[in-house]
Amino acid sequence: MNIHTRSVNRRRFLKAGALTFGALGMGSIAPFLQKSLAGDLPPGKKLLFIFLRGAMDAVQAVIPYGDQGRGSAKSYAQARPNIGIARADAHALSNFCSLNPALQGDGEADPKVLDIFNGDVDARGANLAFLHRIGYRNQNRSHFSSQQFWENGIPGNVKLEEGVFNRYITSYLDEERPLQAATLSGNQVVLMKGETLIPVISNVNSLQLADNVQLGTFPTADNPLGTGLKGAYGQAGYNQGIKYNRKTYDTGVALLNNLQFFQDNVLNRPYFPAVEARPYFDAIGNNGFRNNIRDSARLLKQIDDIQIVGCNQGGYDTHGGEDTRFPALMRDLGLALTGLYHDLADIWDDVLVVTMSEFGRTSQENGNRGTDHGEASLCFAMGGAVNGGVYNCSRNNWDNGDLFSTSNGRYVAHRSDYRNVYNEILSRHLGDPDEQMNSIIPNYDNLVNSDRNGYFDPLNFISA
Repeated sequence: MNIHTRSVNRRRFLKAGALTFGALGMGSIAPFLQKSLAGDLPPGKKLLFIFLRGAMDAVQAVIPYGDQGRGSAKSYAQARPNIGIARADAHALSNFCSLNPALQGDGEADPKVLDIFNGDVDARGANLAFLHRIGYRNQNRSHFSSQQFWENGIPGNVKLEEGVFNRYITSYLDEERPLQAATLSGNQVVLMKGETLIPVISNVNSLQLADNVQLGTFPTADNPLGTGLKGAYGQAGYNQGIKYNRKTYDTGVALLNNLQFFQDNVLNRPYFPAVEARPYFDAIGNNGFRNNIRDSARLLKQIDDIQIVGCNQGGYDTHGGEDTRFPALMRDLGLALTGLYHDLADIWDDVLVVTMSEFGRTSQENGNRGTDHGEASLCFAMGGAVNGGVYNCSRNNWDNGDLFSTSNGRYVAHRSDYRNVYNEILSRHLGDPDEQMNSIIPNYDNLVNSDRNGYFDPLNFISA
C-alpha cells in the first residue's frame, strides 16, 4: 500500500486504501464511529464462512448411493456413467451415503475429512456435519441471483446489497470492539455488505506500511497538525456544504483507524500456523484460496473480539470436465478444513466453520462430462458445538428416486431452507436470542409459522 504523507489527496487515498482494506456497502459506518445498537452483546463465539462459488455439486461431494432409483428416476451410477465415482472408491459415511475420495487420503499432506468426521484425529470427538438438500422454494438457477438471495436472505430480491451477517453485526455493534468482522477477498461479498463498515482484505500482509510511513496521530486542539499519515489526512477536514463529504472523510478515518488496529494487534504479532496444520495449508493448490484460509485462521486466533470472518472458493461451475476439475476443488477444500481443524484447536469450542453454495447441480451428467445448474445444495459445518453426522441424507429421509425429486424431474429437491441453517448459526452459536432474528433474517417468524413442508424444522446440527 504505497501512500506518501507529503501530499494526501482524499480521493486517491481512499482508492488506494480500498485496494487492500476497504468495505463496499450501503450507508456504511465504521464500528468505532457508531454507538452500540439495541442488542445485548452476545457470547464471544466466532464464525468462519467459506462460500463455494459456482454451485458445488452436492451429490458428487456426499454421494447418496442408497438411492436405487425408481421408475424413470435413475440411481447415481446410472445417471453418471462417465463422471460417477464407484462406491468402492468413496469413503462410507453411513450405509446410505459416502464421501468423495478427494476429501480423504493416506498421505501426510492429504486431506483427513473422513477422520475428522469419525472423530479419529484426537480427543475432540466427531464435530463435522454434512447438511444435504439445502435450498429455498422456487429455486433460481442464475449464479448471480441465487448467490444474492443466499447472501441477503430474501429470495426474489436481486437488488438488495445488504447481507445477513452484516445485519447481525449491526444488531450487536460494540464500539469497544474495534473489529467484529472481516472478509478475506478481492471484493466485498453481499453477506458482509450493509449499514456497518466491514473491511475486505486481499491479504493481511499487504496492510504493512512502508518503513518510512508512520500512521501518527490525528490533529487535536493541542496539536493542530497531528503527525504522520493521520495528521496529513486530518488537516484537510471536511466541508459540510458538500454532499457526502463528511461521509467520505469518516471513511478515511475508519481506514486509518483500522490500519492502526491491524498494526497493533496483527502485523506486530508474528503468526505461525500450528505445526500440525502447516502441511495441509501448504498443500492447497490454489494460491489465493490458501492465503485467504491462512489469513482467516490468523484473524480468528489473534483478534479476540472478532466474530465473523468470510472468504470464497471459486471454480464450482463444472459444466464440463467435472471428472478432473471437481477432485482438485474437493482436495483443496479438504486440505483447508483439515488445516483449520488443527490450527483452530485452541479456540475449538468457540469457533464454527461452515461452507455454503448457491445451488446444487443436475443429477444427470451432461454430454461434456459435467453437470448443469440444479437445486439443493450441501453445507459443511465443523466446530466444537457441531453435532457430527449427515443430515437429510439417509434412508429415513431420502426415498428411492429422490435424485430426481423436483417437479421437472431433473434435480434433488431441497428439504431444509438455507435461512433455517442461518438461524441455527445465529441463535445457537453466535448467540442471537431470537428477538433480533426478524431484523437479521427478514420475515423469519412468518416463514417458520407458515411452513407446512418442514423446510424450517430445526436440523439441530449445533448443540443448543
